Amino acid sequence: MQYSDAAIRQILNDYIYGSQHPDLVVYRRDFGTKFTFENWLTWMRSRCKLGGFFNKRILEVGCGFGWDAVGLSLVGENEVVAIDILPSMIDGVRECLETVSATGHRPNVTPLHGDICNLSLPDCSFDGIYSSEAVEHVHDLAAMFKRCWSLLRPGGRLLIANDSNRFNSSFREATFSMWKQRDESWEHARWLEAEVRPIEHKGAKPYAAMREEIIDEAAPDMDAATRAKVVEATAGMIRPQIEEVARNAIKGGELPKRPAFSWCRNPETGEYAERLLDPFEMADMIRAAGFVRVRIRHGFNRFPFRVLNGIQFRRLNEFLFDRKAIFIVLADKTL
Repeated sequence: MQYSDAAIRQILNDYIYGSQHPDLVVYRRDFGTKFTFENWLTWMRSRCKLGGFFNKRILEVGCGFGWDAVGLSLVGENEVVAIDILPSMIDGVRECLETVSATGHRPNVTPLHGDICNLSLPDCSFDGIYSSEAVEHVHDLAAMFKRCWSLLRPGGRLLIANDSNRFNSSFREATFSMWKQRDESWEHARWLEAEVRPIEHKGAKPYAAMREEIIDEAAPDMDAATRAKVVEATAGMIRPQIEEVARNAIKGGELPKRPAFSWCRNPETGEYAERLLDPFEMADMIRAAGFVRVRIRHGFNRFPFRVLNGIQFRRLNEFLFDRKAIFIVLADKTL
């Protein structure tokens, strides 16, 4: 069924305001201010065109609040399976879909709680895979790309869009500042619980405090000075790795060096707060997973920069990424 722009606007509005789930309420404040319907609709049409997502079965990875899943369904007339690793997100999506259904409209969206790295769905069951502003949190990108390749049918396409771009200086510096707060600040942790996502961030602690607790369990006799060094060195690691480093440190072992662009990480879940991505490195990982025709694109909307969206010269790409962080990666599975 084809929907007019006015109908899509009404359905999206009903959807966004269709749940009182605490983790969704704060984000809909952006609707009509930072986030406009016109920009969103232009975005969804562009992504459907780039992906060839029309009358297809699409998997959205990291659907969050489900706005793009609804867009893929309405704009491209697609069947969409929308997954997220957070149960709170999927609960909210289900509530919003139920509200919209009561108005007589039902976007063809099936929400599903799951981890893309080991998603239990049949191989070759999707024509396309879409992910927007999600891969920066994924705990194992190599595993994600391999699973995406398996889930796609021959001839299917992967489309990833993101702005966590380490080549954009403004975004990079803002991210470094956020990481410091997420890692060290109790005030920031309380703000996440009180103002951002009270369900997801219930009982939130600074990541450094969480690492310190793990170190104390693994090496309770460690002196305070060594503990502080181990807390610093293990940023970006998960519990088993932290425990090993702590035990080695007691024996005088050398401490690791934390990664420059991916050290703000929940040590219990492995989720990254927002890792800074290298689009070129990511493209190589996607090729290694078996994809072909892997292309990096920019996200300019205005002339003259939009004519450079498909440019494939790395030095120029790096320069353009410093002007606008958004990047798109397209990749195909051979027939």
